Amino acid sequence: MKRLITVLIVSVAAFFALDFAIDRAMMHGVKNYYGLNQKPDILLLGHSHLMLATDKQRMEKELGMTVSKYCREGVSVADKKVMAEHFINSGLADSLKYVLYGVDLYSFTVGGLSNNVYKLFYPFMDDADVNDYIHREASATDYWLHKIVRTSRYNNDGVKNGAVRGWMNNWDNLKTNTIDVEQYKKEIAVGGEQKIEMNPKLIRALKETVDMFTSKDITVILVNTPTLNLLNEHDPEMYNRMVTWFKNYSDSNALVKYWDYNPQYSSDYSLFSDKLHLNVKGQELITTYLVKDLDSLNNRTKQK
Repeated sequence: MKRLITVLIVSVAAFFALDFAIDRAMMHGVKNYYGLNQKPDILLLGHSHLMLATDKQRMEKELGMTVSKYCREGVSVADKKVMAEHFINSGLADSLKYVLYGVDLYSFTVGGLSNNVYKLFYPFMDDADVNDYIHREASATDYWLHKIVRTSRYNNDGVKNGAVRGWMNNWDNLKTNTIDVEQYKKEIAVGGEQKIEMNPKLIRALKETVDMFTSKDITVILVNTPTLNLLNEHDPEMYNRMVTWFKNYSDSNALVKYWDYNPQYSSDYSLFSDKLHLNVKGQELITTYLVKDLDSLNNRTKQK
């Protein structure tokens, strides 16, 4: 009996030791991929739109500044508030000069993105704010399983992909295809598109997120990367209302800017892999203009 108890104790100890070791290895990759292992000059905070539209390594090389690319697939404005809290509370914002915050036509629309987004944050459960967020969203069984067994935090394909790419120092946009515009026209004619909303709770979440940074004298740039003009024009009244809100909001605060690349590029179909996301060509173009605009802003700031 004693031997059995000893074997059980050793087995459990070995399991949790291995569990912890794998967690540390995976976490290294995840932190490197999202730039959560450094104090950057520039933080990219957004979802897949901003992720695919920006070349982090080019920006670092051409601007001579350190960039952290904390972009997660499918996150909402509310989720990005959690990401901002996580970043700031990790002690990484001391050297931060600029936050490029990804916005789009659906920023204030409820739903429409990935379900169960909270699962993307499981690796960061040791952070108090992230832990509270997951505790609110997950079932008790789901929460405690991931709290106790660390390797279970990496079951999501997006998280695993981030860990692997982090180890490989790979931030490449892998979308090389170009949207089939005629097919999309057929789809939009039959099924329509999601309506644009101006949800007050999401507006408040964005303002609170921006305030976290501007209260530290960090400039926040609301970056509206191109989405297909056919999508933008589907609900023109609400689209224009959304754009006007961003313009008015940025005009009301000297530390907030609004950069909208849709007017110039939303009708260039060669830049898109689908209605929402840029392909490699699109990323190259938008990164070029982001570098140019950031360099200009940085030079003006230095002259003050």
